[in-house]
Amino acid sequence: MKTGIVYSDKYLKHFLGRNHPEKPERLEQIIKDLRGSKSLLKKIQIVEPSPADQEEIELAHDKSYVEKIKKLSKSGQMLDLDTPINSDTFDLALLAAGGTASMGRSIVEGEKKNGFALIRPPGHHATRTSGGGFCYFNNIAITTRKLLKDYGLSKILIFDYDAHHGNGTQDIFYSEEKVLYLSLHQDGRTLYPGTGFPDELGEGDGEGYTVNVPFPPSSNDENYIAALREFLIPLSKQFNPDFIMVSLGFDSHREDPLTNLEISTDGFEVLAESVIAQAKRLCDGKIGFVLEGGYAVEASADSALRTIGALTTQSPPDLPEGKPLPVFEKVKDLLSPYWEL
Repeated sequence: MKTGIVYSDKYLKHFLGRNHPEKPERLEQIIKDLRGSKSLLKKIQIVEPSPADQEEIELAHDKSYVEKIKKLSKSGQMLDLDTPINSDTFDLALLAAGGTASMGRSIVEGEKKNGFALIRPPGHHATRTSGGGFCYFNNIAITTRKLLKDYGLSKILIFDYDAHHGNGTQDIFYSEEKVLYLSLHQDGRTLYPGTGFPDELGEGDGEGYTVNVPFPPSSNDENYIAALREFLIPLSKQFNPDFIMVSLGFDSHREDPLTNLEISTDGFEVLAESVIAQAKRLCDGKIGFVLEGGYAVEASADSALRTIGALTTQSPPDLPEGKPLPVFEKVKDLLSPYWEL
């Protein structure tokens, strides 16, 4: 089986303004470089997506919010200052959600061994009732809900290592025990959306199933590798998911203009290799990546190709040593009633 890459040229139509960082070029460069790699093209299949229907969107969003986006798309009003809307927005947001869902389906049904949804617009800031941060519908949450509902899966791990905390994904699953949400992100005191602190642990049935590891500015590869050892590996082993979904933003890259982290292209490859290795150990390799942020065009494209390379590799290398941060101990202390870390 091959790795499925969900992509459509229609995603390039999503245009928010000449100076907006979430621009078509960030995806255009990835697909251009991918099509120029003969070695990767032999191991992947590019899949044209179909749009989600409104019923699927409502798996993760209130109907009134979906209707609001449809109405704003017709009128061309802004959702907020960072998140413009135009006449194409609603349809393209449906296409992004549909592309992500088709990736999940193809992996669960055994058509693809794993996948990467190269989609726009991104989604992890969209809550059940609101959008923002360049996001309209929460692509990864919609697919996660669909996999749980339609394919009999009982547990899904969402691993989010976009530099910005995925407040929308957290909001949607905050009270649920079937989804473990693990986010590695820049500290919310220094970056949008200002959430994702260690004491945000979930509530009700979901208490303990939200794990936030905030990184101070200038955190680097060694710090993230340590987090893989101290959080991703033991938590995923104890949770033992049926499927792993990854919200992947390349805005943690040292060249990104919007953030203050220091992850290298090599670091992104290690991150991908590590979570793919966990999927192979725990859920027969069932893992799907979903594009979120990343605004340094060349650096993001290079990191995306490394990630796709990791998806097509049979045996990932051993995880190198890392350098823990002081905040890790606080996170582990808060999680001690729920997990052994």
